[in-house]
Amino acid sequence: MQYTFKTVSSLEKVFPGALKPMTEVTSGTMLKNEIHSFQLVMTLEEENLYASKYTMELVSELSPYIKIYQVGNVPVDMPVNKGTNDDDFLFQEPGIAPDPLYRYTKGEFVIPNGGNCCYWISVEPEGKIAGTYPIEIRVFDDEKNQVGQVRYDLEIIDAELPKLSIYNTNWFHGDCIGTHHGVKILSDAWFDLVDAYMAVYAKFGLNLILTPVFTPPLDTNIGEERPTTQLVEVTCTNGQYSFGFDNLKRWIDLTRKNGIEFLEISHLFTQWGAKHCPKIMATVDGEYKRIFGWDTDAVSPEYEAFLDAFLPALIQFLTAEGIMDKCLFHVSDEPSEEHREQYAACKALLTKHLDENCLIDALSKYEFYTSGAVKNPVAANNHIQPFLDNNVETLWTYYCCAQREDVANRFIAMPSHRNRVLGAQLYKYNIKGFLQWGFNFWYSVRSQRAINPYTDTASDYTFPAGDAFVVYPKLPWQEEPVYSLRLFVYNEAFQDFRALKLLESLTSREEALSLLTELENFDKYPRNGEFYIQLRETINQKIKAAL
Repeated sequence: MQYTFKTVSSLEKVFPGALKPMTEVTSGTMLKNEIHSFQLVMTLEEENLYASKYTMELVSELSPYIKIYQVGNVPVDMPVNKGTNDDDFLFQEPGIAPDPLYRYTKGEFVIPNGGNCCYWISVEPEGKIAGTYPIEIRVFDDEKNQVGQVRYDLEIIDAELPKLSIYNTNWFHGDCIGTHHGVKILSDAWFDLVDAYMAVYAKFGLNLILTPVFTPPLDTNIGEERPTTQLVEVTCTNGQYSFGFDNLKRWIDLTRKNGIEFLEISHLFTQWGAKHCPKIMATVDGEYKRIFGWDTDAVSPEYEAFLDAFLPALIQFLTAEGIMDKCLFHVSDEPSEEHREQYAACKALLTKHLDENCLIDALSKYEFYTSGAVKNPVAANNHIQPFLDNNVETLWTYYCCAQREDVANRFIAMPSHRNRVLGAQLYKYNIKGFLQWGFNFWYSVRSQRAINPYTDTASDYTFPAGDAFVVYPKLPWQEEPVYSLRLFVYNEAFQDFRALKLLESLTSREEALSLLTELENFDKYPRNGEFYIQLRETINQKIKAAL
């Protein structure tokens, strides 16, 4: 039997078919409180009638800090929407592609006849160890014969990344967790699952979490609704409102447990126009029912009166919890020019009680910002240049399904360098926060039905595959939710940001920026993974020298 074993960087995507040429990478560096990943590719270069079973042995002083995942493949029925795209995709026709990572313990695995398999190696020292260590992985056949081995030398530099200094949010959909796992929302079982997914959320550098004080009015058809995910209990007796915050307190306790620092309070008006209210359930004179929703005008006297009661009570609760200054609020998602007057009217209902500085919203037009409607704009990364040209100091950015030409994004069909470049861009242009809408959106378009993301990666042929989620549902035989390789690479981007911040603190911002001259703007940047691997190595060596 003829085998090939090689280690490649985390920015390669290893497809199950014929192995494309890939640069072998046999060493790397990291700081001691981050995650460093590489991949082991194993190829059986001849056919055999029966598939053989193999096992792996890990030999390294770093073994307690190493996790191994089998790289799985998923169907990609819609790699990207038809229309204006660029050529920087791995494929644009339906196929299968690597994405989910299944935790490998010590079981047997198969190398396909005449094919290849891939394993993701994650080193997570958690600040406990430094030095240079070899990592050896030996492979044995079913007769215990060693058929190959690889060695990867890893230097853990005795320094730590600083805490992330900007906001980082991917919208966390609690209703999808309840629906997929078949548990009642707000039950003990649901909170246990939320805890498990929050642990993943925090592990990969996300520090701001969408918090459903009321069911988020997002991705829903007019007149329809998503499952109720409302953390605040509302009671109305003889026309007087009162509020219970026990479930919100439980949610906040889980964010603290998992190290999530900031809360992103769900939108208080509907998406794409701010014309209506979110769904709000209440017990009214003993009857539990919906009191606001699509049938309520956003600026109605009834909803204004509700907000005048609710917001002071919420602020008092958040202040007592010591986190009011850690909370951001939304008016309405993605308002357009024609919504400016309506948006301003809705915003005025909130700024009666909230400081304008804690309001953020995603938008695309610079003119919407200059009108004064939004003080902290979250600009799409393909519409960001006017904001940069005019030195908007409070600028955030985001991407979603529409950002598919030239700019960074993380669709399954994209090469990983388009995912990784984000961190360097955020640093270079002094961006204050990043938002993406889909940490775990496991519904079809407009939340019409539940999907299985292992078989439907495009939300029922709507979004480019992978746009709606970066984590897969927990499986019965896995201890934790299933990560995607895109989530690892996304975290690497933010680790790059933090490393640049560390280098800046040790030298100067000018020194750090001198490494980023090839990043011309948000749509012109190096289009190869080797650049970003080498960039990070250079940053690490400069940090080491400065220490």
